[in-house]
Amino acid sequence: MNDAPIGLLGASGSVGREVVRLLRPGHRLRIGGRDPQALQRLAGEPGAVQAQPLDLNDEGALRGFVAGCRLVVNCAGPSYRVLDRVARAALAAGADYLDVGGDDLLWQRLEGQVPAGRRALLSAGMLPGLSGLLPRYLAAGLQRIDEMRCYAGGLGVLSASAAEDFLLSLDPAYGFGRARQAWCDGRAVAWSGAPVEALRRPWSGNRDLLATAYLGAEGQRLFASLGVARGSAFNLFEDGQLLACLRRIQGRGAAESDRAGRVAELVAASRLDAAGRTPYQLLAVELSCCSGGREVQRSAWLRAGDGSRLTAAMAAFAVECLERLPPGLHFAAEVLPPSSCLERLQAWLPELRLGLGEAAAERGQAVEGAL
Repeated sequence: MNDAPIGLLGASGSVGREVVRLLRPGHRLRIGGRDPQALQRLAGEPGAVQAQPLDLNDEGALRGFVAGCRLVVNCAGPSYRVLDRVARAALAAGADYLDVGGDDLLWQRLEGQVPAGRRALLSAGMLPGLSGLLPRYLAAGLQRIDEMRCYAGGLGVLSASAAEDFLLSLDPAYGFGRARQAWCDGRAVAWSGAPVEALRRPWSGNRDLLATAYLGAEGQRLFASLGVARGSAFNLFEDGQLLACLRRIQGRGAAESDRAGRVAELVAASRLDAAGRTPYQLLAVELSCCSGGREVQRSAWLRAGDGSRLTAAMAAFAVECLERLPPGLHFAAEVLPPSSCLERLQAWLPELRLGLGEAAAERGQAVEGAL
């Protein structure tokens, strides 16, 4: 065990608590957040865990928290509020930095600012993060990818931070991505399909889901790096209260002053959908490609339970890999090893299921299997 601690901010949240659970057997931890009682409960469990309550907006307290840490992990959100505040403090203190969120807005602020020998790893969660790793797992060794379709969705109660990040992702001004866009021949183009597509697949559990096209920054980087000729990405929904709420919000147009109310609506709608049901998270990829000199269709899917546990497992795996990565600024999906990551997630999350399918393109009938 390295004697210098790993600092973990947002430790009292649903994701942070799970990261603490996964890391505490092999690491010395310093955990921070705004709920002293929750932190003390975590620190009271077995393991080398020190609780240090703080408010991220208190620069002096933040500097004190990161001092002496070898790595600082940020699980606090929403991402657009945290931005580069924690990252700059960590890097200035000589620590590496890992953000469970932190998309392109944070990248832009940190580009060229990471000190020599230090690492900053962004988007080390489920979405973005694992959502960009699963397609790379499926695409490994392919000669050519003609088309790729990526899907992400699930059922569960949204936290306020997650709901706010999701709400802002729908506004192109924040740089997360754009609804009703796709990828074609190296650039983003308008989505030519229906606004909402109904689909049923073996990986959906043969239940009807609704898919809405959304091309995020992670998807654009993914399609560009793999040389995908035609790419599309979709948010998946059940036909319930959350989707209805989303339609109402989008119909009212942008209103900065009403953000808190809209976040509360999304949280309440997700709670209604999830009431009395088992939560799940679903990632899936379908592609048409050339493999071994023949045209084939491949698919991969990952189904897990609670989204916080899946996000935390991805972050904990990234922590284990960080010191083996080259110094510099990275997105997790672009540098972490896909196969090793999925193996580790399956070991940590017994409820996780991973499946693959492949068929000759002319037959179009895939053989599905679980791993």
